[in-house]
Amino acid sequence: MARRSFLEKTLADLATTLEHTVYTEEIARRSGLLQRLDARVKVVLLGFALLVAASLQTALMQLALLVLLLILFAASRIPASIVVRLGLGLPVFTLLVAVPALFVVPGPPLLHLPFGLTISTTGAWSVLTLLLRVTTSVLAAAALMLTTRWSDLLAALRTLRIPLVFVVVLAMAYRYVFVLLELVQDLLLARRSRTLSAIPGPEQRRWLTTALAVLFQRSLRTSELVYQAMTARGFRGEPRTLRPRALTEADWFALSVGSAACAALWLIDLAHP
Repeated sequence: MARRSFLEKTLADLATTLEHTVYTEEIARRSGLLQRLDARVKVVLLGFALLVAASLQTALMQLALLVLLLILFAASRIPASIVVRLGLGLPVFTLLVAVPALFVVPGPPLLHLPFGLTISTTGAWSVLTLLLRVTTSVLAAAALMLTTRWSDLLAALRTLRIPLVFVVVLAMAYRYVFVLLELVQDLLLARRSRTLSAIPGPEQRRWLTTALAVLFQRSLRTSELVYQAMTARGFRGEPRTLRPRALTEADWFALSVGSAACAALWLIDLAHP
């Protein structure tokens, strides 16, 4: 069997990564703090946390919000490996983009480097605040996605008056993406099984064109079957959930405490000179 090409490795890694999202459904079924809350409360509360994270200007307040989110992760029994992976993903990329700010932003010198480069104190604080803001935003969004079943999240979005078209597209995409990825993997495995040596570039491009056409044709057919299966099971265009619609006292308490904590951080940050 021939070695996998760059395209095959990329598609295989993408398929594996997306398939791991099924694991989030298992986390959402655990008995944790956020799992016990209503999806509407989590959407409002964590959405508020995102807005506060985007508006905080000091690194200390960003750090305080990050600590609160980490406490929520621990109370919700979310594995530490997922937290580390989330904290080292997008924030590390952000650090690479923000590195020039260390030298460009004017301010008191913090560290002198070779070749006449100087890191300013203002630039270091700016980069640190940006990293904390990105990390906090990623963790807030992840806390919502990891602790909420997809059907409950869609129903919560409809309750909050999110347009039906947007919610239905999300629902169909979530159901269909796994079928599409399985089909892609089958195509790649069948090709590798019939390949004994390296394939020239033009031949690979012809195969890719044919595979995309086959994939598009099968996706149309499968989308019709998925929709027919959904309608046969009672889908009438509105996402529904089996959970009770009325908020409990615990939901109201969590909403009040969480909103008060976020508002307090925001007000303290505003009062900072």
